[in-house]
Parts: sequence; C-alpha cells; structure tokens
Amino acid sequence: MDKIQLQALISQGEGLHLEFKEAINSSLSKEIVAFANTKGGKVLIGVDDDGNIKSKTLGNDDKSKIQNIARDCDPSLDVEIETVDNEPHVLVVNVKSGANKPYRCTSGFYIREGASSNKRTTDEIRGMFEDAERFAFDDKLCPKADFDTYFEAKSLSRFFAESKKEQVLSDVDSLHNIGVLEFVDEKPVFNNTGVLFFTKDPTRFLSQSLIQCARYKGTEKIDIEDQKDLDSDVFTNIDEAFTFLRRSLDVAFKFESGKPTRTEVWEIPYQALKEALVNAIAHRDYVKRGTHIQVEVFDDRVSFTNFGGLLSGMTPDDLGKRSAHRNPNIVNILHRTDYIEKMGTGILRINNELKEAGLPKAEFDINDHWFTIIFKRKKVSRIKSEVKEKLSKNEKAILSFCADEPKSRVDIFEELGISNETRNFNRHLMPLIESSLVSMTIPDKPRSRNQKYYTTDLGLEALSNH
Repeated sequence: MDKIQLQALISQGEGLHLEFKEAINSSLSKEIVAFANTKGGKVLIGVDDDGNIKSKTLGNDDKSKIQNIARDCDPSLDVEIETVDNEPHVLVVNVKSGANKPYRCTSGFYIREGASSNKRTTDEIRGMFEDAERFAFDDKLCPKADFDTYFEAKSLSRFFAESKKEQVLSDVDSLHNIGVLEFVDEKPVFNNTGVLFFTKDPTRFLSQSLIQCARYKGTEKIDIEDQKDLDSDVFTNIDEAFTFLRRSLDVAFKFESGKPTRTEVWEIPYQALKEALVNAIAHRDYVKRGTHIQVEVFDDRVSFTNFGGLLSGMTPDDLGKRSAHRNPNIVNILHRTDYIEKMGTGILRINNELKEAGLPKAEFDINDHWFTIIFKRKKVSRIKSEVKEKLSKNEKAILSFCADEPKSRVDIFEELGISNETRNFNRHLMPLIESSLVSMTIPDKPRSRNQKYYTTDLGLEALSNH
C-alpha cells in the first residue's frame, strides 16, 4: 500500500470494514474476531480515532505481536499484515471473513456493527448464526443487482454530501469501505444495504422496500383521498414521503423579526415525523416479503407502521431507554448521514418535540409482528377569517393550476400569461405563500432552481369558497 491509498482510507473514517487503533494492545483481538465474524476488514495500527498518524515506528516485533494475538483467538486466525511505503508508523492488518464462525477472543464474542465491534454472549452469538438469513439480511449479497446496470451515482454523491465527507476513493472502493459492496471474483456486488441506498430500482430486487403513503377521509381506512407508492432509494423515499406529508398536513410559515427567511411550522413537528419514518426504515424486518412500511394520514392522527415487532428480549418499556439493531448495516449508513442516532434516544426526542408543540406523547401499537407509532393531530376549526376573504383572478388561477401537482414558477407565470419577474412573484404568488394557501416543495431553500409550488388543504378550501 502506498501513502496516497492510506490517506484515502483514513479520510473515509471508520466503518464496517475499517478500524483505527493507536497502538497494539489486548483489545486488538476483539477487532480481529469482530471482522472475522462479519465480513472481514482492515485495522490500521498507528492511527488514532481522529485519523492522526502517531509517531511510534512499527517493525517486525510488532508484526509478531499481531500474529500471536490472531492465533490466540478461538478458533485460531491467520491475518495478513501489510506495510505502507515510506510510512514506518503504520501497519495494515487485513482480516478475512472467517470460515469457521463464530470466533472468540479472551474477552468473548464480538461482531462488527457499523463502525463498532460489539460484544455478544455465547447464547446471542449462537442464536445469530442459527438464524443466519435474518442476521445477515442487510449484509447479504444481491448478485442480481448488476453494478454497471443499476448503480445510481447521484445517490453516492448524496451520501457524501449528507455525511459532510469528501469522496476520495473510486465509487466501488468507497461503497466497499462503507460496507455496502463486496468483490466476488474481482467484480463488485452490492449487498442488500447497497441495493436499498445506491441502486436505481431497489424494489426490482427487494419488493418489500416499497413505502406506501395514504391520506384517508375521516378517521377510518375507508375513503382514500390521496395515495403514493414510493419505490426509489432510501434518501429519495424520505424526500418524497415528506412531499406527501406536506400536502396532507397543515404547514404554515413563521416570520421572525429581523430575519430575512421564514420558518416552516408543521402541525406535527417535522423532526418528530422524520424520526418516526427513519426509524421505520432502519428497524423494520426486511426478511418477510409482501410487507411494506405504511405512512397513513387521518383527520385525527398520523401513523407509521412497519413489519417486525420489538427484537427478542425487548419490551415496550425499553423504548427510549435501550437500543438494539435488527439491521446494523442500514443503521450505520443512516447514522453516518446524521439521519439517525445510535443511542436509542429517538423516542425521547420525538416526545420532546411533541411536548414543545403542545401535543400529547406518541402512542404505540406493538405486537410480535408489527410496530406502529401514532401521532395525534390537533382538532383544527377554521373560520372564514383565517382564509383570504377575497382572491384575485390570478390568485384563483394559481390555486387551481397547482391543485393537482406541484408546479414550477416558470410554469405558473406561463399559465397566467405574465412575465416571470420578481415584482409579479411578490404581487401574485408571495401573498398565497404567506397565507399558507400555497406551499413550497423545498421550503429550506426558497430560491432553489428545483423549487415548485402546490396548493395546500387551506388553499383548496379557499378555492372552494370562491
């Protein structure tokens, strides 16, 4: 390995296949058995947790110590030790996925979960390997998802943007390092996590990854007013789910004195809804086909349902107190992009958001197979004074034009037959936005070139009254 390759590895940070260790000590054994019990990986000796190379020179005696540590594992392991050209302070320990799993060191059994090597009891590790398909779902290879055909480069770019990291390695090496791709006969092959996050058509291979969104009239599952099936990669599905929720719930704008931008105010806090959706994606049981995440909006509540009850050993009382991961690789990707925390604090954050909004705590409906989180909506009693009493001809035209689907600013002014100028925007469109009759698809970036506008429920009500 040369120094450029080493720096590229370090820049990616610790992950499913990479661990940094400042020095050789007894804890190295747990990293070795964790990689052997999972999918293999590299340990960079001489690199601290922050990616800094230490000053101690590493030589043959250190190589012997590493080999002895590996051979003392049970069963014994052989590792390959690699040096770095012109860098005497680092050794690279290559650990292959073991053929005789499970492996243990003197302190016990370990497996690799994301960027951590986590301890398991003898019974836990035995149970995991007995239930191999369920244990390995998010790490199981999916050869049918041909890399050259289905890889979605923009999804990988999105990952690095969300994780605030620069992509230094090639696409395939980056994907391998974050734990979503393996090499089989020197060809790149996605695992199921890679399919979910980085392919063009995940449902072609994992039909159960579909997310179903529905808006019902009233409080029962009878009359559907709006529905949408989401079948893209995970990041796109999250975006599209909130586009659906935005047009199904009341979303207003708050203007703060002295600030040029407006803040969205959701009737149910945005962060609480996001936490619930991401948790459903991260923790659902993907092994059972024919099941989908369901996002449902009723007049009195919003619910998120996923297949897969609580993991064995957990009870509803553990929610918000303990953390267990059914899909550690999926959780790792969401954690690295700041979509999710690993500490089991999601329920606490949800309830804090609800409390600040004056809403009751989230409710749960859980059994052996299903997990549902429910948010109660405020009873909204609108009076005519809350709706613009008089709409201009152009305002009515905008509300009507944007009622079926979001439209761009260019399309709106072309429909009106007037020029797309700031003065016309401020005169005709901005009053509708400020009155919450029209909303933006990308509210955090009002001037985005991809911005579109759609008529809200309040706007539809105003339109029907004129």
